[in-house]
Amino acid sequence: MDDQLWALCYLDEGVALSIISRKETRCQWLSGEDQARQYVLRDYLHYVAELGELDPEQTAAAGDRFALLMEQYPEPEVLVEYLNDLTAGLTRIIWFGPLYALAEDSSDFALALREHYWQEYGEGDEDPALPVPEEDWPYLVEAMDEFLLNGDY
Repeated sequence: MDDQLWALCYLDEGVALSIISRKETRCQWLSGEDQARQYVLRDYLHYVAELGELDPEQTAAAGDRFALLMEQYPEPEVLVEYLNDLTAGLTRIIWFGPLYALAEDSSDFALALREHYWQEYGEGDEDPALPVPEEDWPYLVEAMDEFLLNGDY
């Protein structure tokens, strides 16, 4: 599996959540950091603009703000905090980062995903914080889909 893969996973917090009474999560896998950042600036921004019913001028201003935040805060975890502040009540990013970090990181989301992964794909005696070996990353990606559907995050 490509060790350059990045993911952007986010959930609706606004109207859709209140109507359907469950988390509506989207996860987009991207071929690297540059593509992931461009996805945030185009597709994710467009999604937020639709949810917030922004006019073109407001959407452009939001795009400028997103770009500035990306420039000021290149670390994904910090960037996510600021982006989530801007999109509060509409959507919330739950993961933005590389696949290798999901396999090894100690963030709450990565640990919860790995715990789910080891329950589904392990032999039952693995430490849930144990990193997922690179050769098993395709299964980790598969586990992500199940994990998001179950809403255990």
